[in-house]
Amino acid sequence: MLKHSLLNKIYLLGILLAVLSLHACSQLANNEKIETYDQYRTQKIEPRDSLFILYTVREWGKQEWWTWAIRTDMYKVKTEDITYFIGGTFYSPDRKKMMVWVGKKIPNVATTTLYDKKDTNINKLCPNGADTIYTLSALIGIRDSIDQIWKLYPFDNEVADCFDAKDKVINILGQYYFEKMKTHAMYRMVQSGEKKGQLESTTYDYNLQDKGFWDKCWLWEKDTVGANNLYPFQLKGYDYKGIKCDTKCADPYDPPVINYPQEILKLYK
Repeated sequence: MLKHSLLNKIYLLGILLAVLSLHACSQLANNEKIETYDQYRTQKIEPRDSLFILYTVREWGKQEWWTWAIRTDMYKVKTEDITYFIGGTFYSPDRKKMMVWVGKKIPNVATTTLYDKKDTNINKLCPNGADTIYTLSALIGIRDSIDQIWKLYPFDNEVADCFDAKDKVINILGQYYFEKMKTHAMYRMVQSGEKKGQLESTTYDYNLQDKGFWDKCWLWEKDTVGANNLYPFQLKGYDYKGIKCDTKCADPYDPPVINYPQEILKLYK
């Protein structure tokens, strides 16, 4: 978890995403066949959920929020240049929890600033990338009833960025969520005992397709000690100083307010 100011958090997150992207490229370079994990991506997204999610991320982009920001100040790109798509959808049995992979297909546009006069590849969204690039990351959704709209939050544990094909970004997320997630350790707030109020590195213990993921993984346990009864994925991190934490130490996500069209909202009534 990041422990500094919001600006530092965003800066460090940018570095992390870049590292993840480079790591993903090195993985694919050694793969002769691209695995798209069709055997696990068998659930179909509800049409109303597809409309809702794609509208949400497009609005996040317009409002320059989090890693979904379009950044027209840095790149010669417009909202209409971007095509959003769903790469995989996973519902809990009661349909009140969801993990969804959402991606962007975007032209490898030029930067607004000329950084290198000799190597024009430097002056692109993805240096040395293809003319059209794909990205993919995950969102988590929760709701109290199947007739409610979703509360959506970024889940950037694995990000595929700057690839030239959709199956390649699906491969990267598939490797993580179906093979590696269970051994991935993240900081969580200890809820009871002698360590109550302390952050502790804990593995998820479940991959996305594993039985028990939706009801036994600590990802779905609310933090009643340091985060005002929020789920871990609702937090950007903790403003943690190495001492026991209280309810004011968490730094929640603050997605922008979106005015959804009635054509979408009426689908949930």
